[in-house]
Formats: sequence, C-alpha cells, structure tokens
Amino acid sequence: MLVFDCFFGRCSRLSCDGCLFRPVRSLRQRLKSRAMDKCEDDSVDTEGVWKKEVESVLAGKAPETKQPTVKRKKKLLVPREEIPWFPTINPDLCNGCTDCKVLCKPGVFEPGPPDPAGIQRPKFLVAHPYKCLVLCDRCVPICTSGAIKLPPKEDFEKFVEYVD
Repeated sequence: MLVFDCFFGRCSRLSCDGCLFRPVRSLRQRLKSRAMDKCEDDSVDTEGVWKKEVESVLAGKAPETKQPTVKRKKKLLVPREEIPWFPTINPDLCNGCTDCKVLCKPGVFEPGPPDPAGIQRPKFLVAHPYKCLVLCDRCVPICTSGAIKLPPKEDFEKFVEYVD
C-alpha cells in the first residue's frame, strides 16, 4: 500500500530522504513531466471531454476523434503585470508533493513554511504569480490533490493575440 501512496503523491512522510520508495516517486515525476512535455497548452483536458466520450460510448455512438492542435505562438497585448492570470492553491488540499514545482518551468511555485509539528511536508505557495504564462494550465491536471485552481480562460483571451 505504501508504494501506491508514494506513486500517487499521498505519502505522509516529510521528505523522501532515506525512503525505500524514493525511486517510485522519481519515476512518477519523470513520467508526468514527459507526458506534459508532449502535450500542448490547448490540448490538456480540463473541461471533462472524457465525460462526453463515456456518454457517447454508453449511448452506442462512436467516440469523437480529436483533431491534432497546431501550436500557435502567443503575443501579449498589454504588459504581463496588468494581467491577473495566475494559479491559486488551496492550502487545505495541498499535500506538498512538489509535482507543480517540478513541472512549472518558469518557477511559479515555492514551498511554504514548514509544518510546526514536523509531521507533514510543507504546503506549496504561488511565490511568483507573474512568472506564470498567460493561458497556460498545465499545472492543474498534474496536481494529484486538486489544490490548484486557475481563473476561466475565456476572461483572458482578450489579452492574447495568436501569431502564426
């Protein structure tokens, strides 16, 4: 059972130092980062497309095939400091698994203060909110505890222009 807890980010240890299952955790992080490197910002399923596929299978229809997305470059129309696009972390749900920190290349996430009792890993905070790329939502599906939330994309499309 401990192997599964470690693999799915539910381990209750403060750190992985000296842990027998440390290779399991590093394997999980490598697999997740490799999978997220392959997908584009627009291809991450955060809207529940899988629910439509399940409903169509149950109804006896063929599932919809997803068209490959073309990567388009984004150009901001206003300075980044004027765009309030950044994640928020619910500290009650965060388990301190460091998946968000490993995935986020701009370095938005940092560990918070350590647990006074020393029982749990430190919770993560959004330390550098304006380093977050506008309309990037790769950290939301990678969070095993569901603690990361982003504002609706539709509200921020007006700040971005797509360049071919």
